[in-house]
Amino acid sequence: MPHISAIRQAKSRHIAIYWILTAMTAVVAAVLVVPNAQLGQDTVTDPQWTGEYVAEWRRAAALAYTSGSTVGHVCALLAGVLVARWSRHIARRTGLATALLAGAGLGATQLAVASWRATPFLHHMSGFPGTGDPMEDWIIDPSLHHHLSVLVAMALVFAVFLASAGAGFWMAHRAMLLRLVMTMVFVVIVPVVLFWVTVFALVPRPRIAGL
Repeated sequence: MPHISAIRQAKSRHIAIYWILTAMTAVVAAVLVVPNAQLGQDTVTDPQWTGEYVAEWRRAAALAYTSGSTVGHVCALLAGVLVARWSRHIARRTGLATALLAGAGLGATQLAVASWRATPFLHHMSGFPGTGDPMEDWIIDPSLHHHLSVLVAMALVFAVFLASAGAGFWMAHRAMLLRLVMTMVFVVIVPVVLFWVTVFALVPRPRIAGL
């Protein structure tokens, strides 16, 4: 049965490619945690008081916990295309559900690896050098349930993983020009928008009363 054999071989190739995309997502997430955290710190220049230090930490945490998401979203887009090719002979809804599941797997991988690398690093960053005066010393609590903006950033990034996979599945059935446009959207526009939302919209720099 050469036809069945060919189908099995194609399925094996698609699964292998998906695992490669998963590995890429994991590696990039792990590597970019520290640079992303430092970038988040740099967006709050010369913090002077508690609120500004907290904003600095939250921006660092939001970028660290979502590190590698730009590459991950492109991988999810490719995974959606991959599923579309694999599922040509099954129902469209089943194929879309499979694509979304593939995107969810990549998103969970990115968040898990980034969290594994970011948690100890951000815990270390949460301490402020003490002055010896208990009235002046303070430490940021690194528990994420105290930092809703970071959790929202992570949820938003995960949602875009699903959207990317769904878009990849959808555009696989469209004309080449539309594929190029959608690819540019997820490679250029989405990362810029996510960066702005994650860094500036979710964690605005606090203002000193009266200024």
